[in-house]
Amino acid sequence: MRNLRFALVAFGAALLCLGLGTPSAVAEPEPDVSTMIIGGEEATEPYSFMVSLQKEPDGHFCGGSLIAAEWVVTALHCLDAGTKPEDVRLRIGSLNRGEGGSVRGAKRIVLNPEGNPGHFDIALVQLDAPVSNTPIPMDVRQSAGAPVRMLGWGCTAPSDIFFGCAGGRPTMLRQLDSAVRDSGECVSVTLPMEADHELCTGNPDTKAGACIGDSGGPLIRRTADGWRLDGAFSRVEVRTDPHDVDCTTGLGIYTDVTVHKDWIESVISAA
Repeated sequence: MRNLRFALVAFGAALLCLGLGTPSAVAEPEPDVSTMIIGGEEATEPYSFMVSLQKEPDGHFCGGSLIAAEWVVTALHCLDAGTKPEDVRLRIGSLNRGEGGSVRGAKRIVLNPEGNPGHFDIALVQLDAPVSNTPIPMDVRQSAGAPVRMLGWGCTAPSDIFFGCAGGRPTMLRQLDSAVRDSGECVSVTLPMEADHELCTGNPDTKAGACIGDSGGPLIRRTADGWRLDGAFSRVEVRTDPHDVDCTTGLGIYTDVTVHKDWIESVISAA
């Protein structure tokens, strides 16, 4: 897993060179962070498609979603700093990030060729062997008001991304029900939300939402035919000071995976 401070500084330098200023915070965890979605509850049902991306010796560093027997979708920023397939282990379908489920290595990492942490923040991981877990189908694009659920092992309390998670380190998956928000509700002074291919969600009234450790994890919607995948967590909003990023508003930005369906299918079919 890349070091968060190094990544933000490096990416910030690149943006400054382009005259774009300091980056908004990408919601990537510090090493060995294994806490929970802010305001969520312990998972109330199994999620066969839920993935914990892990490295030694730090353990869980990002979430992901099983979309085919050999393929996981996650956030690009989880893997875009020279991460090698042999460095990554994936635990699939367990509510406990430390045990159970199907464990696989990574055969291949595919970053979106047009992506960065604030634009097309999406990547695919090919497993080194298929799993029998049931993958989650992709949804159709949803508009504001659609009910959704966040899943992850991210921070339980507002936390400064430069200092890691506040609170304890439970290992059980958390869930939080929310809705797709109007894109104008998620404000970022550094990496603005791109409404054409991202989703704003979270519960600002209760300050509950995704945070550090939830990166790459799924945003899902319940349908009559089961869960459908809508997003992969990208970053928290940054309303004023780009150095004051602590997940306090409850709002976050997800990559809309449905927009990338053609790219995803092209990668899988060519493998």
